Amino acid sequence: MPAQDPSDSGISDEGPLHQESSVFILDVLDRIPSGYELQGLSKPSMYLVRARIEDETIDSPGKDVDTSSASIGPLSEIRFRDLTEESSNNINEAIIESINSDPDRHLGFYNRANNLSLKYHAFQLLPGIGNSKAIQMVKERGASGWSSFEQIDSSCGIESVRLLAERYLGEMNDPSESPSLLELLVRSEI
Repeated sequence: MPAQDPSDSGISDEGPLHQESSVFILDVLDRIPSGYELQGLSKPSMYLVRARIEDETIDSPGKDVDTSSASIGPLSEIRFRDLTEESSNNINEAIIESINSDPDRHLGFYNRANNLSLKYHAFQLLPGIGNSKAIQMVKERGASGWSSFEQIDSSCGIESVRLLAERYLGEMNDPSESPSLLELLVRSEI
């Protein structure tokens, strides 16, 4: 039997970072003598990444860089614990910006969340949401759901984007958290 060509297997060896469209820069590091490197948050799937900087005009955090441009090299995933202090300081705002730039993907959590068990609701995955608040949120959501984060915030008295961002951040810090909202909402094709 002839050996099968790996390219015929139908499996992409490019990995999950291949589909990322941009990177929000969290920090720029001087890697003497080889140049500069960025630490960032990829979009749309919110991976923590690093890449070599090929364009010297990229010199500070807070910018979005298109991954298809020649401005940065290939992306590679990094662990939360390997982030610099500057990256750690910027990550929460980057997650919030990512949620706000693609609200439909994240708003779906609030509209589809159901009981995970008889005593535990999916809303309780969010920091500071207990059983009674989860019950109130289900009542406020009603049958039609919410059309915006602002609507959730005003009807439930919470900061929905911030709570979701804190959950995502917790999952980045501890990838063993289960269930993973990052995997369920952001990185999967629902």
